[in-house]
Amino acid sequence: MFEENIRKNRSVVSNWMKYAQWEQTQEEYDRARSIYECAFDVDHRCITLWLKYAEMEMKNKQINHARNIWDRAVTLLPRINQFWFKYAYMEEMLGNIPNARRVFER
Repeated sequence: MFEENIRKNRSVVSNWMKYAQWEQTQEEYDRARSIYECAFDVDHRCITLWLKYAEMEMKNKQINHARNIWDRAVTLLPRINQFWFKYAYMEEMLGNIPNARRVFER
């Protein structure tokens, strides 16, 4: 069903997000990652896409994956303050104050 929707409407990012979120409910995190990455080919400027992807990784305690996503997000979309705040907040919640400070100083 999801793949058919994407085939018909490849450029609709919400179809990709629904598919990735469904894979998460099935605990197929590698597949969900792959779907998110494909969705970036459609629209890498979609703020919600970055947020959902990073939140999935944080929820599943995949901190290095989450860091990678936040690094990419703030590099590609440096004017989106929400990315900077969430990235620094994640580091702060992990007790990694030096990394939180580095995020804010970038």
